[in-house]
Parts: sequence; structure tokens; C-alpha cells
Amino acid sequence: MKKLSLFIFFIPCIMVANAQITNADISKQFSFTNDNFDFGKIPYGKSAEYTLTITNIGKDTATLDDVRPSCGCTTPKFERGKKFAPGQSATVILGFNGSSLGAFYKTAGIFLNNYKLSKQVTFKGETYQDNKSSDSTKTKQMGAILHQ
Repeated sequence: MKKLSLFIFFIPCIMVANAQITNADISKQFSFTNDNFDFGKIPYGKSAEYTLTITNIGKDTATLDDVRPSCGCTTPKFERGKKFAPGQSATVILGFNGSSLGAFYKTAGIFLNNYKLSKQVTFKGETYQDNKSSDSTKTKQMGAILHQ
């Protein structure tokens, strides 16, 4: 019974330790360009995109499994299941729809090699109201301010 208790205790510890080691090794297998991107200022309501590049610096062929944005205002474009050899790159285009007024900070999870490796990438910026906005947009903005 004592042995069974120890076995049950150590299984979760081993699983957690293995997951931490695996994700810690991502920087030894991949190089990321634009993993912390700043859009700067963009007009409110205008969509914007940028390209994230993932370069395989490891020894084995890699697979881009999935990209999961933190909210619906972020749209990823990528080739699911894309395999890329050492020295090759995969690209992910992350788009923001510009629907929030003011500063924004968004994240997306990148999953690689059969979901064994993951990295969270970020992007930020600030939307501003264009002086040439339509009256309906101004009314919506004022209504939001009045109801706070």
C-alpha cells in the first residue's frame, strides 16, 4: 500500500517536470521573429496584420500544429500541419480587427511538434479615432462615454 501511494504521488510530479523541460527547450529548437510585436498607432475600426516567422534551428523536422488567439478580435492565418526542416521557416499572419478604442494587448498560443511544444506570442498597439469618422461612429463613441 505504501509503494502504491508513493507511485501515485510521483506520477504527477514526473509529468509536470517533463512538461516544463519540454517547453524550456523550445528556444533550442526554434527562433521566433516578431513574437512581441508593436503595431504602434492604428486607426480605430481598421484591421491590421503582421507576420510572425518561426525558424527551425533544431536537428529534426518540425510541425506547426495550431495557433490559438486569446480573443475573437485576432485572426490567425497559417498552414496547419506544415512541416519544416532544419533551417526552414513557417509563417503565421496574425490580424487584429481594430474594434477596440485605445490601447490593446493580445496574445496567441503557437503549438508545435504534435502539441509537445508551445509558445505564447504577444502584440500590442493603440487605436485612435480618425477625425474623418462618420457621424454614426462618433455617436457610438459618445454613447459609450455617457453610459460609463
